[in-house]
Amino acid sequence: MLTARNIFKRYGPVKVLLGVSFSIARGQKMALVGPNGVGKSTLLRILAGIESEDRGKIERDNGIRIAALPQEIVPESEDETVFETLRALSGIAELEAKMAKLEAKLDDEKSLAAYGEARDLYERMGGFSFSRKARLALDGLGLRRIPLDRPLSKISGGERRRVAIAGTLLREADLLLLDEPTNDLDLPSILWLESFLRDSAAAVIVASHDRAFLDAVVGKVLEIDWHFRTGRMWTGNYSTYFREKSEMLRREREAHERAETERERLRDTALEKKEWARIGGEQVMPDRDKMSQGYHRDRAERKFGAAAKALENRADQVKRIALHAERDPLEIYFEPAEGEGRSIVLSAVSAGYGEAFHVGPVDMEIPYGTRVGIFGRNGAGKSTLLKLITGELDPIGGTVAREESVRFGSLSQANDTLPADKSAVRWITESTPITEEADAIRFLVRFLLDAPSVTSPMSELSPGERMRIALAFLMASRVNVLVLDEPTNHLDLEAVTALETALDLYKGTLLLVSHDRAFLSRLTFSQVWSVEAGAVSREEDYASYLERAMTEAENEKRAFRRVSF
Repeated sequence: MLTARNIFKRYGPVKVLLGVSFSIARGQKMALVGPNGVGKSTLLRILAGIESEDRGKIERDNGIRIAALPQEIVPESEDETVFETLRALSGIAELEAKMAKLEAKLDDEKSLAAYGEARDLYERMGGFSFSRKARLALDGLGLRRIPLDRPLSKISGGERRRVAIAGTLLREADLLLLDEPTNDLDLPSILWLESFLRDSAAAVIVASHDRAFLDAVVGKVLEIDWHFRTGRMWTGNYSTYFREKSEMLRREREAHERAETERERLRDTALEKKEWARIGGEQVMPDRDKMSQGYHRDRAERKFGAAAKALENRADQVKRIALHAERDPLEIYFEPAEGEGRSIVLSAVSAGYGEAFHVGPVDMEIPYGTRVGIFGRNGAGKSTLLKLITGELDPIGGTVAREESVRFGSLSQANDTLPADKSAVRWITESTPITEEADAIRFLVRFLLDAPSVTSPMSELSPGERMRIALAFLMASRVNVLVLDEPTNHLDLEAVTALETALDLYKGTLLLVSHDRAFLSRLTFSQVWSVEAGAVSREEDYASYLERAMTEAENEKRAFRRVSF
């Protein structure tokens, strides 16, 4: 279906891809993995034809339809509606225009054949029921509140991203290219999307950090190596890839250690033989017989010298086991500030934004050290609840009691706490106990950030770089209440794993909003709350919320399939 042969790509002096080769067949589902910055997005743009490769070749079967998830969608006018955007992204609008043009030439045999092909595609895409399909796709992706006639300019960036996903899926392509599709989705929407992709006849290449999502969808994994910038294909889902790669690296390290141990043993023995040869050569015979003395010296040198040479040759012949280059692991540790009495109590608290949105009332007691999970649909009020707890938003009813020693440290998926005009070094030195520039640079480098990243304005950095800087700031700030709103968005899997470990060890209070099931499975919650259309409810545990979300996603998938077939 599609084959990439030895793809090279660079931007100026920066080498991004250095010989990536793979193939994908019809219907196959493949993950694209590797640390942030290794060229995953670049490769997807090359496959989509948005960018060109410097060297190598992309071979595509004739007639295949490829749909790539756009990074952002910008309305052509202030009045362009969500429905018009979906018609454009799906290709329905273009196809209808083509059919209308061909209808005027149906007496021509060639035009008649082209019209028949276009009409067949239109039916396959569900063109006659497109508005119904579009509505159900938006519902499945958590946009029930968004009417089809809403201007695209009047919805948020996250909502536009979900409209882009819906339009890409509605294109009925043979190959879907998806770059981090789960970042702006809530849990029911992720479950709906993974079910859609799993059941789809389309081939899929998806770059994602969501391990549970990848496990549910893919059967192959293409890893871009961070050091050599080449690709390696693995068979199986993400967990299989991770397990087999870890085992491969373990065996490789053990073989390397055995080879090095044997090489050192042979060389040590060779040195010992040389020393024996030297001692034997210097031995003085009791009778002072120079002829006998020379004979014994020569004999010792020949005997032990030859043995030493043979051992050195054997040492040189021991197979050298090359190790895969591995980066120093990212290490994160959150040490809470000291202080007595750090509890938070909400009593009949509610908040609102005029008549449009209301959250609460809610009663919530959060003793120090409590781990609180907050779940629900996007737009239901989770972030609003966090702002009530931290004091970023004043309640319109009830009271919030926070003891004086409470020190909040917040991280949001939008990274809106980072000053865009400052560099990371300046921000760290001005706002944390790390006051020396050299110390700040050394500290930030631990988060696998390079010198240009930490000295440039943060507005110029990638989302992944900004998220690592935000984590560094939290680590340096020594807060005793961590407030994390979708913290795994824009982090690669290496950073997510480091964050999991840090939260396992953290002794302070944790307030967490997340949709990442693999990440959540590593955590234990003292309290679990769900937010639905502003109503806040206590849940028995995370598993009960997950089960309800799965049922909701399954019902929405059935509704979509009924109108699609």
